[in-house]
Amino acid sequence: MTLLTGKMVWVPLYLSLLYVVWYNYSWRGVLGVLLMVGVGMLFTDMLNSQVIRPWIGRLRPSNPDNPIAPLVHVVNGRHGNGCGFPSAHSANMWMLTFVMAHWLRNYALSFSMAALSLLICYSRVYLGYHYPGDILGGFVWAFMVVYVLRYIHIRRFKFASVSSPGRIWVPISVMCVILLSMLCYSLIEI
Repeated sequence: MTLLTGKMVWVPLYLSLLYVVWYNYSWRGVLGVLLMVGVGMLFTDMLNSQVIRPWIGRLRPSNPDNPIAPLVHVVNGRHGNGCGFPSAHSANMWMLTFVMAHWLRNYALSFSMAALSLLICYSRVYLGYHYPGDILGGFVWAFMVVYVLRYIHIRRFKFASVSSPGRIWVPISVMCVILLSMLCYSLIEI
């Protein structure tokens, strides 16, 4: 679960998603996706961490200051510090899932990304960093951010999606290889 929730392990997936966007839309599509994800990250990550979380102030389940912390399963002795509502991991992954669904409009890729988002969200709850409500809050926050970005993108830039995008198998394969590698590594560690 610790590997699953890591950030750098998913870089090959992000690069493969950019490749598929480039294959279907050229460099303008890559620029558009990077802009949309960048602006989305400002809201789902920066605004979330710097403004919303401190304002709401709900402690993470495993935060030592939280009264229920002794009851929470802690992995590798890592406690979550600070506040956790809404979950930035959840918001970021769901934002990326919604942006890719908007750009590539492929059921298999959207389903795979949604399944991965759910898996990462589950890992955050399993590790004691978030309550399920934090995860749901991140999902709702990501949906609202991408809804506004999508509206602006369609209206302002006259967006027309590709009817049947190609090379969708690349990010799905990369995702499967990463997950299988994590599974093999965790089995070796046992």
